[in-house]
Amino acid sequence: MNNNDKKAPSKSWLQKLFKQPSSSAEIQGKHYFAHRYHDEGRAQPQTPFHTLFSGNATETDAQPNPCTLFPEDSPFLSSVYSGNVLIPHLNQIHSNYHQLGENVNAPFTVLNCYDETPDTKTFRLGRLNNLIFNYLPGQYITLSVAISGKEYKRSYSLASVPSDSGIIDITVKRDPNGGVVSNWLNNQLKPGGNIRLKGPYGKFTCATNTSPKILFLAAGSGVVPIMSMLRWLTRSEAKTDMIVLLSFKALPDIIYRNELDLIAARHSNVKLFITLTQESPLLNRWQGFTGRIDKNRIAALVPDIPERTVYSCGPDAFMAKCKQALLDLKLPPEQFLCESFSVDSTLASTQAGDGQTITRKTGHYQVKFALSRKTVNTNGTVNLLDLAEKSGITLTHECRSGECGECMVKCLKGKVEMTQEAEISEFDRKQGWVYACCAYPVSNTVLDA
Repeated sequence: MNNNDKKAPSKSWLQKLFKQPSSSAEIQGKHYFAHRYHDEGRAQPQTPFHTLFSGNATETDAQPNPCTLFPEDSPFLSSVYSGNVLIPHLNQIHSNYHQLGENVNAPFTVLNCYDETPDTKTFRLGRLNNLIFNYLPGQYITLSVAISGKEYKRSYSLASVPSDSGIIDITVKRDPNGGVVSNWLNNQLKPGGNIRLKGPYGKFTCATNTSPKILFLAAGSGVVPIMSMLRWLTRSEAKTDMIVLLSFKALPDIIYRNELDLIAARHSNVKLFITLTQESPLLNRWQGFTGRIDKNRIAALVPDIPERTVYSCGPDAFMAKCKQALLDLKLPPEQFLCESFSVDSTLASTQAGDGQTITRKTGHYQVKFALSRKTVNTNGTVNLLDLAEKSGITLTHECRSGECGECMVKCLKGKVEMTQEAEISEFDRKQGWVYACCAYPVSNTVLDA
């Protein structure tokens, strides 16, 4: 090596590790639908995913030992690790999870698709224009598809990790009860096909506050965002103590089974437990647990519950039962983080933060959509977004789970209650704005829609 070689600039090993396809196009800050109405929220400059790991450390030209993922003098090691645990320093970089990702609304092509189980497929997608797509492990995107001349929007968790440069994975389970989009994806979407998506969305991620001890708790396809976080932590060789407790119906229904076994075999800090809840002819081939996850099982497998942060995903009833069991086992409520598949708009009851059931107030109400000049009668058990759609009124929406803010409308008169899923700011609440997907009328109401 000559003197000129020493002067040649080089990117840090960390940048190379998380390098994604570059583009001359300027990345625009995310602009929320909600912020079109007032000046309280403005688009913020974006931060590439790899900078989340660098903290305030100064990058050097030193190259790591090829046999060591984190050399002793690495800025990443000194800024992210302390002892044997991952420090939750990422909160100091961004307090708004959504602003970590670009506001993508673009076509993707299907690079590959393969079966995870007999009724579940993983689709590997690549962005057609090769622009960067930043996201955090555990977040989700919304797909827009046209089926029989009608547009549908559905949200799916990302199964991939941000370091998988240029590609994202979604895992979709077929719905035997008639899930239009999920079944269409499994039946019709093939390699080479194109699909439009928007996102990322969601605050369900361990990347912004990684605890020294984690319990991942999921049922069925709720394992998808859990898998994204598990892959991210293990690929980055985080020293986090992880227990993974999963529930599936039967042996053929275990999503990612081989990879889960491999992760547990290769990483001593990961303990994997799977239980099957349904009797089947194949059950005699199963050497693991059977029965549903309950308080006794959690206590036996996870004796240090109060010390862990819990990430849970699955059907609402599953998560409500697990949360109550965890609280009974002295888990601090703020250490329970969950991702709901959807906001259930058909039930007149919901789960409160303490796991108790709240009966929604019902009655005979009129909801007037002022701009559309339509008045709808309701008993208060259907959310405003569904009520509008059933009445032929179009409200802009994306996630349908109270996070993106696209369905925000103003309540001009009357009273509307929102479920705890609605991540609306206090400023917007006081101005009369509501998230239609999580909002239920409790009186005669007039909406600016």
